[in-house]
Amino acid sequence: MTTCIRLTTIIACFVGLLSSQVVHANKMYKWLDEKGNTYFSDQVPPKHSQYRRESLGKHGRVVGVTERAKTKSEEALDRLLMALKEAQEKVITQQLYHDKALRITYNKLEDLQNTFDAKLQELETEQKLTISNLKRLDNQLETLQRQAATNERNGEKVPPKLVEEIKATEKESQQTYVKISQHIEKKNGVIEQFNADIARYKQLTKSSEEKRQAKQKEEIKAANELGVYMCESERECDKAWKIAGDFITKHSTSSNSTEPEIDSSKIIMGRTPDKDNDLSLAISKVDLGDNKQKLFLDIRCRDSSIGIELCASKKVQDIRIAFRNYLETSLAD
Repeated sequence: MTTCIRLTTIIACFVGLLSSQVVHANKMYKWLDEKGNTYFSDQVPPKHSQYRRESLGKHGRVVGVTERAKTKSEEALDRLLMALKEAQEKVITQQLYHDKALRITYNKLEDLQNTFDAKLQELETEQKLTISNLKRLDNQLETLQRQAATNERNGEKVPPKLVEEIKATEKESQQTYVKISQHIEKKNGVIEQFNADIARYKQLTKSSEEKRQAKQKEEIKAANELGVYMCESERECDKAWKIAGDFITKHSTSSNSTEPEIDSSKIIMGRTPDKDNDLSLAISKVDLGDNKQKLFLDIRCRDSSIGIELCASKKVQDIRIAFRNYLETSLAD
Protein backbone atom coordinates (compact mmCIF):
# COMPACT_ATOMS: atom_id res chain seq x y z
CA MET A 1 0.00 0.00 0.00
CA THR A 2 1.38 3.45 -0.92
CA THR A 3 0.14 6.73 0.53
CA CYS A 4 1.63 10.06 -0.64
CA ILE A 5 0.34 13.54 0.39
CA ARG A 6 1.52 17.12 0.17
CA LEU A 7 2.18 19.45 3.08
CA THR A 8 -1.12 21.37 3.05
CA THR A 9 -2.31 20.30 6.46
CA ILE A 10 0.99 18.87 7.64
CA ILE A 11 0.20 18.22 11.27
CA ALA A 12 -3.16 16.55 10.75
CA CYS A 13 -2.00 14.45 7.84
CA PHE A 14 1.21 13.37 9.52
CA VAL A 15 -0.59 12.31 12.70
CA GLY A 16 -3.20 10.52 10.64
CA LEU A 17 -0.62 8.65 8.66
CA LEU A 18 1.28 7.55 11.72
CA SER A 19 -1.84 6.42 13.59
CA SER A 20 -3.58 4.60 10.73
CA GLN A 21 -0.68 3.16 8.74
CA VAL A 22 2.27 2.61 11.06
CA VAL A 23 0.78 -0.74 12.00
CA HIS A 24 0.98 -1.85 8.37
CA ALA A 25 4.36 -0.29 7.42
CA ASN A 26 7.65 -0.98 9.17
CA LYS A 27 9.10 2.28 7.87
CA MET A 28 7.86 5.60 6.55
CA TYR A 29 9.73 8.12 4.42
CA LYS A 30 9.67 11.90 4.43
CA TRP A 31 11.11 14.08 1.63
CA LEU A 32 10.85 17.45 -0.10
CA ASP A 33 10.80 18.08 -3.83
CA GLU A 34 12.52 20.98 -5.62
CA LYS A 35 9.44 23.19 -5.05
CA GLY A 36 9.51 22.69 -1.29
CA ASN A 37 6.55 20.32 -1.16
CA THR A 38 6.81 17.78 1.68
CA TYR A 39 5.78 14.14 1.19
CA PHE A 40 5.21 11.18 3.53
CA SER A 41 4.95 7.62 2.24
CA ASP A 42 5.91 4.03 2.97
CA GLN A 43 7.38 3.90 -0.57
CA VAL A 44 9.30 6.45 -2.65
CA PRO A 45 8.12 6.84 -6.23
CA PRO A 46 10.93 6.39 -8.82
CA LYS A 47 10.51 9.97 -10.01
CA HIS A 48 11.29 11.20 -6.47
CA SER A 49 14.16 8.80 -5.77
CA GLN A 50 16.78 11.52 -6.38
CA TYR A 51 15.57 13.68 -3.47
CA ARG A 52 17.04 13.62 0.02
CA ARG A 53 14.76 11.59 2.29
CA GLU A 54 14.46 10.65 5.95
CA SER A 55 13.46 7.22 7.20
CA LEU A 56 10.97 7.40 10.08
CA GLY A 57 10.56 4.76 12.73
CA LYS A 58 7.32 3.56 14.35
CA HIS A 59 7.18 6.58 16.63
CA GLY A 60 7.88 9.12 13.90
CA ARG A 61 11.54 9.54 14.78
CA VAL A 62 14.22 9.86 12.12
CA VAL A 63 16.16 6.58 12.02
CA GLY A 64 18.10 7.13 8.80
CA VAL A 65 18.86 9.62 6.03
CA THR A 66 19.46 9.07 2.31
CA GLU A 67 21.22 12.09 0.83
CA ARG A 68 20.08 13.72 -2.40
CA ALA A 69 21.55 12.16 -5.54
CA LYS A 70 24.20 14.39 -7.06
CA THR A 71 23.81 15.81 -10.55
CA LYS A 72 26.33 15.04 -13.28
CA SER A 73 27.68 18.57 -12.90
CA GLU A 74 28.16 18.10 -9.16
CA GLU A 75 29.85 14.74 -9.71
CA ALA A 76 32.19 16.38 -12.22
CA LEU A 77 33.03 19.10 -9.69
CA ASP A 78 33.74 16.47 -7.05
CA ARG A 79 36.10 14.68 -9.42
CA LEU A 80 37.86 17.93 -10.23
CA LEU A 81 38.28 18.80 -6.55
CA MET A 82 39.63 15.33 -5.88
CA ALA A 83 42.13 15.69 -8.73
CA LEU A 84 43.35 19.03 -7.35
CA LYS A 85 43.67 17.59 -3.87
CA GLU A 86 45.57 14.55 -5.18
CA ALA A 87 47.94 16.84 -7.10
CA GLN A 88 48.70 18.80 -3.96
CA GLU A 89 49.16 15.65 -1.86
CA LYS A 90 51.55 14.32 -4.51
CA VAL A 91 53.75 17.42 -4.14
CA ILE A 92 53.75 17.03 -0.35
CA THR A 93 54.57 13.31 -0.60
CA GLN A 94 57.47 14.03 -2.93
CA GLN A 95 58.87 16.56 -0.44
CA LEU A 96 58.60 14.05 2.43
CA TYR A 97 60.30 11.39 0.31
CA HIS A 98 63.13 13.78 -0.56
CA ASP A 99 63.57 14.74 3.11
CA LYS A 100 63.86 11.08 4.07
CA ALA A 101 66.41 10.48 1.31
CA LEU A 102 68.54 13.38 2.58
CA ARG A 103 68.59 11.99 6.12
CA ILE A 104 69.45 8.46 4.98
CA THR A 105 72.12 9.47 2.45
CA TYR A 106 74.09 11.95 4.60
CA ASN A 107 75.10 11.47 8.22
CA LYS A 108 76.16 15.08 8.63
CA LEU A 109 76.14 18.36 6.73
CA GLU A 110 79.84 17.98 5.89
CA ASP A 111 79.06 14.82 3.87
CA LEU A 112 76.52 16.68 1.78
CA GLN A 113 78.93 19.58 1.24
CA ASN A 114 81.73 17.19 0.17
CA THR A 115 79.40 15.46 -2.30
CA PHE A 116 78.47 18.84 -3.73
CA ASP A 117 82.11 19.91 -4.08
CA ALA A 118 83.04 16.63 -5.79
CA LYS A 119 80.12 16.90 -8.24
CA LEU A 120 80.98 20.51 -9.01
CA GLN A 121 84.62 19.61 -9.61
CA GLU A 122 83.55 16.84 -11.98
CA LEU A 123 81.35 19.21 -13.99
CA GLU A 124 84.04 21.88 -14.13
CA THR A 125 86.62 19.35 -15.39
CA GLU A 126 84.20 18.14 -18.04
CA GLN A 127 83.49 21.73 -19.09
CA LYS A 128 87.21 22.59 -19.33
CA LEU A 129 87.79 19.60 -21.61
CA THR A 130 84.92 20.70 -23.85
CA ILE A 131 86.27 24.27 -24.02
CA SER A 132 89.72 22.89 -24.84
CA ASN A 133 88.21 20.82 -27.64
CA LEU A 134 86.43 23.89 -28.96
CA LYS A 135 89.73 25.83 -29.12
CA ARG A 136 91.30 22.92 -31.01
CA LEU A 137 88.43 22.91 -33.50
CA ASP A 138 88.61 26.68 -33.95
CA ASN A 139 92.37 26.46 -34.68
CA GLN A 140 91.78 23.56 -37.06
CA LEU A 141 89.03 25.49 -38.84
CA GLU A 142 91.25 28.56 -39.15
CA THR A 143 94.04 26.45 -40.73
CA LEU A 144 91.63 24.85 -43.20
CA GLN A 145 90.14 28.20 -44.15
CA ARG A 146 93.64 29.64 -44.77
CA GLN A 147 94.39 26.72 -47.10
CA ALA A 148 91.16 27.38 -48.99
CA ALA A 149 91.98 31.11 -49.21
CA THR A 150 95.45 30.29 -50.62
CA ASN A 151 93.89 28.11 -53.32
CA GLU A 152 91.51 30.91 -54.31
CA ARG A 153 94.29 33.55 -54.43
CA ASN A 154 96.31 31.28 -56.70
CA GLY A 155 93.31 30.93 -58.97
CA GLU A 156 92.98 27.31 -58.05
CA LYS A 157 89.77 25.47 -57.26
CA VAL A 158 89.38 24.54 -53.61
CA PRO A 159 89.72 20.74 -53.37
CA PRO A 160 86.38 19.04 -52.58
CA LYS A 161 88.03 17.14 -49.74
CA LEU A 162 89.11 20.43 -48.15
CA VAL A 163 85.59 21.84 -48.53
CA GLU A 164 84.17 18.78 -46.80
CA GLU A 165 86.72 19.08 -44.00
CA ILE A 166 85.79 22.73 -43.46
CA LYS A 167 82.04 21.89 -43.31
CA ALA A 168 82.62 18.97 -40.94
CA THR A 169 84.82 21.09 -38.66
CA GLU A 170 82.27 23.94 -38.64
CA LYS A 171 79.49 21.49 -37.75
CA GLU A 172 81.54 19.90 -34.95
CA SER A 173 82.44 23.34 -33.65
CA GLN A 174 78.77 24.37 -33.52
CA GLN A 175 77.86 21.16 -31.71
CA THR A 176 80.61 21.84 -29.20
CA TYR A 177 79.22 25.34 -28.57
CA VAL A 178 75.84 23.75 -27.82
CA LYS A 179 77.52 21.20 -25.55
CA ILE A 180 79.22 23.99 -23.58
CA SER A 181 75.87 25.75 -23.13
CA GLN A 182 74.38 22.49 -21.89
CA HIS A 183 77.28 22.07 -19.45
CA ILE A 184 76.67 25.54 -18.05
CA GLU A 185 72.94 24.89 -17.71
CA LYS A 186 73.58 21.53 -16.04
CA LYS A 187 76.13 23.06 -13.67
CA ASN A 188 73.73 25.84 -12.67
CA GLY A 189 71.01 23.25 -12.06
CA VAL A 190 73.30 21.18 -9.83
CA ILE A 191 74.33 24.27 -7.85
CA GLU A 192 70.69 25.30 -7.39
CA GLN A 193 69.64 21.78 -6.31
CA PHE A 194 72.53 21.31 -3.88
CA ASN A 195 72.01 24.75 -2.35
CA ALA A 196 68.36 23.84 -1.79
CA ASP A 197 69.37 20.45 -0.34
CA ILE A 198 71.94 22.03 1.99
CA ALA A 199 69.40 24.57 3.25
CA ARG A 200 66.79 21.84 3.71
CA TYR A 201 69.26 19.53 5.48
CA LYS A 202 70.11 22.31 7.93
CA GLN A 203 66.42 22.73 8.70
CA LEU A 204 65.91 18.99 9.21
CA THR A 205 68.79 18.74 11.68
CA LYS A 206 68.02 21.78 13.84
CA SER A 207 66.95 21.68 17.50
CA SER A 208 63.28 21.13 18.37
CA GLU A 209 62.50 24.83 18.74
CA GLU A 210 64.48 25.74 15.67
CA LYS A 211 62.72 22.93 13.81
CA ARG A 212 59.34 24.25 14.86
CA GLN A 213 60.17 27.76 13.69
CA ALA A 214 61.78 26.49 10.50
CA LYS A 215 58.80 24.22 9.80
CA GLN A 216 56.42 27.15 10.22
CA LYS A 217 58.45 29.24 7.78
CA GLU A 218 58.71 26.29 5.39
CA GLU A 219 54.95 25.72 5.51
CA ILE A 220 54.32 29.37 4.75
CA LYS A 221 56.84 29.26 1.91
CA ALA A 222 55.36 26.03 0.55
CA ALA A 223 51.84 27.44 0.84
CA ASN A 224 52.93 30.52 -1.10
CA GLU A 225 54.64 28.50 -3.83
CA LEU A 226 51.68 26.11 -4.17
CA GLY A 227 49.03 28.83 -4.01
CA VAL A 228 47.43 27.59 -0.78
CA TYR A 229 45.60 29.64 1.84
CA MET A 230 44.71 28.05 5.18
CA CYS A 231 41.55 29.49 6.71
CA GLU A 232 41.49 30.25 10.44
CA SER A 233 37.72 29.86 10.55
CA GLU A 234 34.74 29.09 8.33
CA ARG A 235 33.69 32.73 8.47
CA GLU A 236 37.12 33.88 7.34
CA CYS A 237 37.07 31.29 4.54
CA ASP A 238 33.74 32.65 3.25
CA LYS A 239 35.26 36.15 3.04
CA ALA A 240 38.46 34.85 1.48
CA TRP A 241 36.42 32.93 -1.11
CA LYS A 242 34.84 36.12 -2.43
CA ILE A 243 38.22 37.86 -2.53
CA ALA A 244 39.74 34.86 -4.34
CA GLY A 245 37.11 35.26 -7.06
CA ASP A 246 38.33 38.83 -7.66
CA PHE A 247 41.93 37.55 -7.81
CA ILE A 248 40.99 35.04 -10.52
CA THR A 249 39.22 37.70 -12.60
CA LYS A 250 42.19 40.04 -12.22
CA HIS A 251 44.87 37.55 -13.32
CA SER A 252 43.05 35.34 -15.84
CA THR A 253 43.99 36.38 -19.38
CA SER A 254 41.93 33.94 -21.44
CA SER A 255 40.42 35.74 -24.41
CA ASN A 256 37.32 33.51 -24.37
CA SER A 257 35.50 35.45 -21.68
CA THR A 258 35.96 37.20 -18.37
CA GLU A 259 33.13 35.10 -16.95
CA PRO A 260 34.23 31.88 -15.19
CA GLU A 261 33.56 28.53 -16.83
CA ILE A 262 32.54 27.06 -13.44
CA ASP A 263 31.30 29.06 -10.47
CA SER A 264 30.05 27.06 -7.48
CA SER A 265 30.48 27.03 -3.72
CA LYS A 266 33.45 24.65 -4.04
CA ILE A 267 35.26 25.78 -7.19
CA ILE A 268 35.61 28.82 -9.43
CA MET A 269 37.36 28.10 -12.72
CA GLY A 270 38.23 30.47 -15.56
CA ARG A 271 37.66 29.67 -19.22
CA THR A 272 39.91 27.11 -20.93
CA PRO A 273 42.93 28.84 -22.55
CA ASP A 274 42.59 29.07 -26.33
CA LYS A 275 45.83 30.98 -27.07
CA ASP A 276 49.46 30.22 -26.18
CA ASN A 277 49.73 33.25 -23.89
CA ASP A 278 46.41 32.69 -22.09
CA LEU A 279 46.27 31.98 -18.37
CA SER A 280 43.23 30.40 -16.72
CA LEU A 281 43.00 30.46 -12.94
CA ALA A 282 40.91 28.20 -10.71
CA ILE A 283 40.30 28.28 -6.96
CA SER A 284 38.95 25.31 -5.02
CA LYS A 285 37.77 25.01 -1.43
CA VAL A 286 39.01 21.86 0.30
CA ASP A 287 37.50 20.59 3.58
CA LEU A 288 40.11 19.34 6.05
CA GLY A 289 37.69 18.19 8.76
CA ASP A 290 37.09 19.73 12.19
CA ASN A 291 35.53 22.76 10.44
CA LYS A 292 38.88 23.58 8.85
CA GLN A 293 39.23 24.54 5.21
CA LYS A 294 41.87 25.71 2.77
CA LEU A 295 41.75 27.47 -0.58
CA PHE A 296 43.89 26.02 -3.36
CA LEU A 297 44.89 28.03 -6.44
CA ASP A 298 45.47 26.24 -9.75
CA ILE A 299 46.75 27.85 -12.96
CA ARG A 300 46.19 26.36 -16.40
CA CYS A 301 47.90 27.18 -19.70
CA ARG A 302 47.26 26.01 -23.22
CA ASP A 303 48.46 22.47 -24.01
CA SER A 304 51.25 23.60 -26.34
CA SER A 305 55.03 24.03 -26.07
CA ILE A 306 54.62 27.77 -25.47
CA GLY A 307 51.77 27.19 -23.01
CA ILE A 308 53.77 24.61 -21.04
CA GLU A 309 56.71 27.00 -20.91
CA LEU A 310 54.41 29.79 -19.72
CA CYS A 311 53.04 27.68 -16.85
CA ALA A 312 56.62 26.93 -15.73
CA SER A 313 57.65 30.59 -15.92
CA LYS A 314 58.44 33.06 -13.15
CA LYS A 315 55.34 35.02 -14.15
CA VAL A 316 53.05 32.16 -13.13
CA GLN A 317 55.09 31.44 -9.98
CA ASP A 318 54.78 35.10 -8.98
CA ILE A 319 51.00 34.87 -9.36
CA ARG A 320 50.93 31.83 -7.05
CA ILE A 321 53.06 33.61 -4.46
CA ALA A 322 50.93 36.76 -4.69
CA PHE A 323 47.71 34.81 -4.02
CA ARG A 324 48.13 34.30 -0.27
CA ASN A 325 49.41 37.85 0.29
CA TYR A 326 46.49 39.24 -1.72
CA LEU A 327 43.98 37.43 0.49
CA GLU A 328 45.69 38.42 3.75
CA THR A 329 45.97 42.07 2.73
CA SER A 330 42.36 42.23 1.55
CA LEU A 331 41.06 40.51 4.71
CA ALA A 332 42.99 42.97 6.87
CA ASP A 333 41.37 46.01 5.22
